[in-house]
Amino acid sequence: MAHPSLKDPFRTRAKEEGYPARSVYKLKEIQERYKLIRPGQRIVDLGCHPGSWLKFCSQTVGPEGLVLGLDLKEPTIEMASNLSFLKADLFAIPEKEIQKWAGEADLVLSDLSPKTCGIKWLDHQRSLDLNHRALEVAALVLKRGGATVLKVLGGEGTKDFIKKMNRWFEQVQTHKPKSSRQESTEIYLIGRRFKGREVK
Repeated sequence: MAHPSLKDPFRTRAKEEGYPARSVYKLKEIQERYKLIRPGQRIVDLGCHPGSWLKFCSQTVGPEGLVLGLDLKEPTIEMASNLSFLKADLFAIPEKEIQKWAGEADLVLSDLSPKTCGIKWLDHQRSLDLNHRALEVAALVLKRGGATVLKVLGGEGTKDFIKKMNRWFEQVQTHKPKSSRQESTEIYLIGRRFKGREVK
């Protein structure tokens, strides 16, 4: 593990490029490889604070696109005209807000992490709980053929969660970004070609 006093090149670069967090480079790497974000899309970003993913998505979808961020904390970025924000708990999103986006999203992103305690199996389980809910939300708002990107802290339950994703998506891939910290167990699960909400 790097000493805290050592400079993090990704954090430094993010500051120089106007992003509030280094996590933007994880999304950029995913985008370079999978090309999930395109001009004109409608995207939902779960756990969007402080706003690096929101900003990147806003720039990529352009003025014809729309990006909704959801979090308990407001983004720290300047909100562009194609960005909107909903202050809400992932587990208590108002039904009327879900209905506004039902079947409308091209992509659902989640960079959510639980409050970790250092006990790996417990942190993993908490991460899975978040991802089960994120997947439920994705299934409600995605268009048929849409995609999702979910971050999970790896562990013994990951394989079963991927099996669950496979019921909803035609293809599920795993990705470990180069900008992830070496000591982190996080991986990103990319679900492509959403089959539809009637699938169980």
